[in-house]
Amino acid sequence: MRKPFDVYKLPYRISFEKDPYEQEEKEVPYKIEKIKGRERVEVEKIVEKERKKVLTLPSGLLKEEESFSLEDIGSKIVGNIFDRVKFLKQRILELEEAIEARKEMNKKFNEEIEREIAELERILPTISDKEELREFKLNLMMLRMEKRKENTNFWKDIVALKKQLRELLEEYEIESKLSRILGGGNGRIQHI
Repeated sequence: MRKPFDVYKLPYRISFEKDPYEQEEKEVPYKIEKIKGRERVEVEKIVEKERKKVLTLPSGLLKEEESFSLEDIGSKIVGNIFDRVKFLKQRILELEEAIEARKEMNKKFNEEIEREIAELERILPTISDKEELREFKLNLMMLRMEKRKENTNFWKDIVALKKQLRELLEEYEIESKLSRILGGGNGRIQHI
């Protein structure tokens, strides 16, 4: 059955009930069947009950004693935006430090590999045993391969870190512009 004010129901409601469903009854018209030229009317009424999910706001989110003025809500949003701007700035600094640390690590790895290669190349002419010479050349080749592998990994890491940095810088720019528009932290919206 339809209640007179069902038309004005909000798509959500603050619910303190445990059942998140709303039941709605629908009446189905009577059944009429024709049997050998005669009409047979079923007298009993079929009632279907449909359970519709009602969107509810969590009761912890909105308390009865809280005021719902737009200024209060606006100041909470602005506070969250400023927190987000600070967080993004911190993440940007961390990523810049990670990029510098990775560059330093690559430099140290390459210097170490170069030292080992130089040492092997210095010893190589003094070796007369063919088996030992083959082993030294193999070690030299492995070190050069390790250097190439390190440089490739360095390139991949830097590309990934710079991509993350670009995304964070874009977010930071958007959020900081939004925070400036919203009044520099005083909770009042500035007119542009």
